[in-house]
Amino acid sequence: MTFLEDLLNDLPTLVERMRHHDVRHVSLKNETGAIALTVTATPCQTAHGAPAVTVEDIPVLSPEMGRFRQNGLSIGQTVRTGDIIGFIETGALRLPVTATTNGTLGPAEIGDNSPVGYHDVLFRIHQDA
Repeated sequence: MTFLEDLLNDLPTLVERMRHHDVRHVSLKNETGAIALTVTATPCQTAHGAPAVTVEDIPVLSPEMGRFRQNGLSIGQTVRTGDIIGFIETGALRLPVTATTNGTLGPAEIGDNSPVGYHDVLFRIHQDA
């Protein structure tokens, strides 16, 4: 295995340790490559000056760091709480991303197969009136 393959297999453990020790950024390198990981702030740690999310515009956050995979749903499609609307792949794990409310699915804010961080906004759901 390569350095990167080993690291991707151990990514869930590394992220858990980063969170446990409140480490926000780490850079790793060896003679064959380098990688930098950044764990973003959780919503409760964001600045107070951040714009408020309206009731109609509910974000769907990434449950983990990894690669985002779409689930083939269309913009404007009706979703229900708990519907699988995408996946986060971390090593051999494929974690479902579920709708957090009933409503209409907005566009994906992250491209398919793009890297994502913990709690990155993946979608927004417009709540039904």
